[in-house]
Amino acid sequence: MTTLGQPHENLLRRYARHVVHLRRQMKEQRFGLIFGAGLSKSFGVPSWDDLVGKLAADSEVDGERILAAIPPRAGLPYKTEMLFEHFRKTRYTISSPERHHTRELEYEIARDWRSKVRERLYAGVDGQLGTKLDSHPYLNALLPLIRKTHMTITYNFDDFIEQSLLHTKDPSERSSRGYETVTNPWPQFRRQEAIIYHPNGMIPQNVLEAPSDHLVFSEASFAEQLMGILAGNQAGLQSHLSKHTCLLIGLSLDDETLRSALMHGARFCPGNFHYYVSYVDESNSLSESQRQTISRANFKVYNLITLFLTNEEINALAEMIDTGLDDKEFSDFLDKQKIEKQFRFYVTGPMGVGKSTVINHFRNLRVLDEWVEERHKLLIKPWPELTNEEREDVDRWIMSQFRQKNDTLRKESSGIFMLDRGPLDPLAFAEEPERSPKAEKMLKAICGAEMNERVASGRVILLTGDCDDLALRLILSKREGYTSDKLKKMEKALKQVYGKDGVVCFDTRGLAPADVVRRVAEIVHLEDYDSDKLCDLHQRFEQIREDVASVQ
Repeated sequence: MTTLGQPHENLLRRYARHVVHLRRQMKEQRFGLIFGAGLSKSFGVPSWDDLVGKLAADSEVDGERILAAIPPRAGLPYKTEMLFEHFRKTRYTISSPERHHTRELEYEIARDWRSKVRERLYAGVDGQLGTKLDSHPYLNALLPLIRKTHMTITYNFDDFIEQSLLHTKDPSERSSRGYETVTNPWPQFRRQEAIIYHPNGMIPQNVLEAPSDHLVFSEASFAEQLMGILAGNQAGLQSHLSKHTCLLIGLSLDDETLRSALMHGARFCPGNFHYYVSYVDESNSLSESQRQTISRANFKVYNLITLFLTNEEINALAEMIDTGLDDKEFSDFLDKQKIEKQFRFYVTGPMGVGKSTVINHFRNLRVLDEWVEERHKLLIKPWPELTNEEREDVDRWIMSQFRQKNDTLRKESSGIFMLDRGPLDPLAFAEEPERSPKAEKMLKAICGAEMNERVASGRVILLTGDCDDLALRLILSKREGYTSDKLKKMEKALKQVYGKDGVVCFDTRGLAPADVVRRVAEIVHLEDYDSDKLCDLHQRFEQIREDVASVQ
């Protein structure tokens, strides 16, 4: 059982928004893990670069002179391709001519090459990897997450994760190993959880375990995998990345296939972001300015939110993401430390500005739609064209919608929430003399007649645009009554009722939808969320009720 303490508090004070998001994604089974060489490095498993050097130094490969002749800028896949071809040529030299170019010889060479890779991969490992789990700085805390998530991706050739799962398996689970290893995400899996996917293939430590049917460890295989991403052959992986929020640990962004997969996802799912752990030790000298620069670059190019973490902090993060930690205990800890646990973003703007389109890109967050029930039939008519009786009917329905959304915010313990329209929006549809009484009605509808509750505050993202273009867009949805002049008036009214505190006005003119999504993402994920700098919506209601806001 996890006991929250100082390491957890320190981490939350820097990354509370990201921790609550990852925790919610884990709870909703939309979380994933992606590992790189950093996971196994502490146990003597070499990185790809080191592995290439060890292979070159092997007496039967004798490839150090080959590496020395290769230009320094050459990639690791090219270097391994050269070493393999040198190894293959040597084997041809000692084989009888009649065996040359036979399938038997080629298979023997491939077998022996894989044996060399296994030998050098585990040369620095003392004993079985699975037995060393207790000395790993954070994998113990991650194992419960691996067991509960649908698929874990590892770019490592070793089977450290599998050995660790097997070593810590519940004795009562006798029907299987407790995980499934795959090198192709296309087929249907036997299990619903704990799928370990090796995109580059796997070479198990135990020689009795069968290696994977492919190994991405040469220029040819690497190029084939990269072309496969561009051609759509990695659709299974892309689908996983688009539907889950992944935590990347022990990885280098120098990996071309990983970068390509991330950039592909950033292009087609601009609102879906993953988390990248940039490892730091206690002596790390990165300045705050350097960290912000790295964070911005990773955010804009790869849709990655960068977390600068020590081993202890990675361990603390895993413990807080795990759903084995009770929600109430987690929430109470945040309250006790006076750390924000709910992050609310209201997206608003005149009709047709594209707010719903933008919000649809953020389904990885807790999204509260504009209407929680089927749209009222009278909403198709512009507000000025409604009769008094129709307005009262629509008002009651709209107020009930905002009441339900505010109740959801009040009852939810933590998370990042994005709301389609803010509760002050209905006031922008009313003429100024009507706003004060309408604010009174809405406050009572949302907070109860006794006013025992409050309208939830948050950051308001007010999208603006070219009202002539917006009017044309609305024709497609059969809302011709909203002319350019009416939309300009609505935009002005929205700015008026929300004020300036805690409000970000964002002009969308000339921008593609993806550009708008990325700007909104910056506000949601990167910009400060200070409780004293939010839009106090309850106070705005009271000001308008007292007829103060309308003259500001």
